[in-house]
Amino acid sequence: MAINFDVGKVRSITSGEVNGSVRMFILVICACVAWGGAIWFSGRAKSAMSSLSLQQSRYYSLSQLAAEYKGMSTSAPVTGNIDVMTVFTQVSARIGLGTRVTRITPTPDGKRCSVEMARLYAEEATDVIRELAARGVRVSSAEIRALPAGEERLFTMTAFFEAGS
Repeated sequence: MAINFDVGKVRSITSGEVNGSVRMFILVICACVAWGGAIWFSGRAKSAMSSLSLQQSRYYSLSQLAAEYKGMSTSAPVTGNIDVMTVFTQVSARIGLGTRVTRITPTPDGKRCSVEMARLYAEEATDVIRELAARGVRVSSAEIRALPAGEERLFTMTAFFEAGS
């Protein structure tokens, strides 16, 4: 079967007067749908792979942070009477937290303190915990929330610190 692509006969082909022209149009439409579907699925697969890669890197950094936290020594020797709020204030001033410490609530005996910090980078959060542990203050419990900030993530941390024993 030979198809003549004479411009004058295009009208007869599109109106279905030529044998096989309907089959040809159906074939062209099916090919276009298959091509469009392949492009759409390819885009979805790329998006899924990108998301998976991002989640894997986040999981890896969180695993590293958890392993680093487990490796920290929280049983530092306590010498004398420790005022947790004073120690925290000294550490936050040294690290430069400033106005990012949104709330400090000490207990009357000075042995425990509730602190809320916002917009911390991961390094700053680990530095605070490390410095406090070195001075005999440990984290009894904490809630850490991660918030996206462009390419990086900032943390909001609410923690209860107490004098180590």
